[in-house]
Amino acid sequence: MKNESANRDLLLRAAILYYEQNMTQEKVAKTIGVSRPAVSKILQQARDSNLVEFFVKDHDKEVVELELKIQEKYHLNSVRVVSTRFNRSTDAIFDQVGLLGAQYLKSILKKKIKIGIGWGNAISHFVDEVDYQKSEQAVIVPLVGGMGLLNLNIHANYLVSELASKLDSQYSTFYAPVIADTAENAKDLRQTSLVSSALKAAKSVDVAFIGIGNDVRESTWCKLGYITKNETDELERVGAIGDVVSDFFNSDGKTVKTDFSKRLIGITINDLKKISDVVVMAVGEQKAAGIQAMLDQGVINTLFIDWDIAENLCL
Repeated sequence: MKNESANRDLLLRAAILYYEQNMTQEKVAKTIGVSRPAVSKILQQARDSNLVEFFVKDHDKEVVELELKIQEKYHLNSVRVVSTRFNRSTDAIFDQVGLLGAQYLKSILKKKIKIGIGWGNAISHFVDEVDYQKSEQAVIVPLVGGMGLLNLNIHANYLVSELASKLDSQYSTFYAPVIADTAENAKDLRQTSLVSSALKAAKSVDVAFIGIGNDVRESTWCKLGYITKNETDELERVGAIGDVVSDFFNSDGKTVKTDFSKRLIGITINDLKKISDVVVMAVGEQKAAGIQAMLDQGVINTLFIDWDIAENLCL
């Protein structure tokens, strides 16, 4: 473990000197006490281990005009749009949307701030892009219950822990499953002191970072096997077009109720409306309808999306 830590420190030191302080590789070699050829290998290791990442910035006049149009149309705090030109990979777009979210978080960190975290791919990329920094007075809070043992990297409790580690801050854990066995079990769990306190904390955050689910059959719930075909069919029958945190909603942005949805444990659309800054991050044209519904309901305050979504919001 000590050797691993020492090696990481060397990578980090070399990366900071070269990329942030603009030293030549020769000067970096002298500063950290290695040979000039070794510096090239060290910098490559830093990139391979994701200590250093590069993004192609493409923020032209057309993108800015689209951002301003959406911001004015929906009265939002901030809107940033990532280009999808030149067949950029989905991962690259997710990374850049996550980076925008990370930059926004850095800009709003205060002496004391409660940060709510949802779940899903967009939020996972966001947490990955947050820099290590000290924010000891921040408190990180999950907005939804736990989700089992698979795909932990997109679960709220895991993401909260990771973000708290990066910010050197306090965090809480949501001690309940996101899906109870029955609607009655869910009701009983919400009345326990642990779960009721977790829900109370989630509802009282200053800012919430969340993603938006798309078409029910293509949702992460389905891909991870958390929902059966019969449950999917029932949600579609009542008009569900997407989900947010632990709420499924229709094209009007209204919560839909099925046996499955009544088993979910987490904050709701109505709870989100009471949070002063709800930050939504999303990638993929299929998310546009859900985002439109949430915008119409006044849920979203800050938006980081790709060009394909943005174009649909301006139709």
